[in-house]
Amino acid sequence: MKNLFKLTVAAGALAAIATGAIAAERKFVNIGTAGIGGGYYPTGGFICNILNKSRKTQDHNIRCTVESTGGSVANLRSIQSGEMDVAIAQADWQYHSSKGSSKFEKDDANDKLRFLFSLHLDTAHLVARKDSEAKDFSDLKGKVVNIGNAGSGTEATMNFALGRYETNADEYYGQATRLTSREQAQALCDGKIDAFFYTTGITASSITEATNTCDAEVLNWNDEVTAKMIEEFPYYGVSIVPDGTYRGQEGDRTTWGLPATLVASADADEEVIYNMVKAVFDNFEDFKKQSTLYIGVTREGAVKNGRSVSFHPGAERYFREVGLIK
Repeated sequence: MKNLFKLTVAAGALAAIATGAIAAERKFVNIGTAGIGGGYYPTGGFICNILNKSRKTQDHNIRCTVESTGGSVANLRSIQSGEMDVAIAQADWQYHSSKGSSKFEKDDANDKLRFLFSLHLDTAHLVARKDSEAKDFSDLKGKVVNIGNAGSGTEATMNFALGRYETNADEYYGQATRLTSREQAQALCDGKIDAFFYTTGITASSITEATNTCDAEVLNWNDEVTAKMIEEFPYYGVSIVPDGTYRGQEGDRTTWGLPATLVASADADEEVIYNMVKAVFDNFEDFKKQSTLYIGVTREGAVKNGRSVSFHPGAERYFREVGLIK
């Protein structure tokens, strides 16, 4: 009995040690996104979903979660302050964070910002009620327009674009509101605002909700100013919203946009980043099937589009292994 007791205790101790070892190996990663009504929040969920499903095939013990945040600018500041390791951000604000320019002048350059891969194209959507009789950006002068919640990449991008016209939101619009992506579609249909601006993927839920709920449509934003902006800044490009994309849309809409990118701190765990990138790229077509946002995304493009900082070592390791970079 004494020997049996000793064996039982020993077995229990070994089990406890083994359990402790497994728990010690478990790693967690949280992806910062944006408001729930846009493309970033579900994209973060899709990345976590595919990473979490790869535990057995890739032999890791990583748990991935997603967090709704204030958007690109807030995410990049959180990475710089060490509050967040991984986040989604517009390519322009990735660039400015790394340089300490524009919105990040008071933050200094973040020399620890690293690139993982790019995602869908964030298209500059201007969505207006049809009774506003607006057809393009110039028709919104003097109107009540939501420019994105405070601290978001959308708000910062609108302010930057208006600066190219030598004006600002308070001067150009009759009123500039700062509702979240979850609030703006309802506010538009309730008549509280005339239009809203949102840099997000084509078919994002907030745009679809507005066009399905009330008589609203996407406007053109394509003129000499945006053409010069695209020419000067390589992370901007022309974006076409195809005919019939949204309810009631007749004909293409021409606007502009830029890639959404997944970025991380250089201090983020290399094995976590490696497995995250591997999970997405080893299952790239399955990843794309999760949303119409990714129709035009390719593996080759995702490695280079919108990149203005160095690769994270974990991402670089994977891309070299599979020959996507040399």
